[in-house]
Amino acid sequence: MIAKFFFAVLLGAPAQQSASEAANWYKLGKTQLYERRFEQARKSANRAVELAPDSTQNYILLGETARELHDYDGAYRAWLTANRLNPNDPLAAYYLGRLFYEANVFDEAAAWLRETLRLAPKHYAAMTYLGLSAEALLMPDTAEQLYQAAIEESKSQGKPYAWAWLSLAKSLRQRAKESEAAVLLEEGEKLCPDAHLLTLFGQVLAAAGRTERAEAVLRRAIQVDPSIAAAHYALARLLRSIGNSDEAGKHIEAFRRAKENEPRSPVLAVRNARESKP
Repeated sequence: MIAKFFFAVLLGAPAQQSASEAANWYKLGKTQLYERRFEQARKSANRAVELAPDSTQNYILLGETARELHDYDGAYRAWLTANRLNPNDPLAAYYLGRLFYEANVFDEAAAWLRETLRLAPKHYAAMTYLGLSAEALLMPDTAEQLYQAAIEESKSQGKPYAWAWLSLAKSLRQRAKESEAAVLLEEGEKLCPDAHLLTLFGQVLAAAGRTERAEAVLRRAIQVDPSIAAAHYALARLLRSIGNSDEAGKHIEAFRRAKENEPRSPVLAVRNARESKP
């Protein structure tokens, strides 16, 4: 319905290619993006770029749509253009850093994420992904400090960021700090019950022998997002351990389907952007 409203606005707009028309295409593209109509969103973003080629937000939107369509190099080019148009926009730098992290180019990711935090020191998502990059670069102490800072910052803003809790819990488990991870995940369950966080919490509870609680948490994870393969696998193992083989088999099948549909890590044709880095 919202998208139809924007179409009506565009059809009624004057033929002149104006900034207001570009803004309407941008709003339409944003709506289509939220509605997960990614092809249409990219067309709207492209139209906005054509009408207002000096707009940072239009290129950021174009990158978002390209990323959802698995056009990673298209996303990179769009966000890099946005950064060149406005080097002081932290969102473009953040998206570039996150893209490089997901593509396993960790030094580039860290550079862009540090730039994001220079521009926006309270950007808790950038803190988290910088922590993930630091961990990948074998700096676990730095990573944990960044995760903790992201948790505190997101809490202070009233927007608990599940990925920070999840990342710190994983790091604690790698250091055999299971009890600390469990306490952290229990807090995360209350404040930001993301399906990935719930899955890890269920696995931790199962490992501690808290079967009933683990089952409830894993079922909740699947209810929140049934596409999480690890949740189905963990629940199947738990159900099998208590003799519920029939339902366990169903979750193994769900696990296999979910694994087939899991997105792959981005592969960038441009694997080194040092000449483009801030």
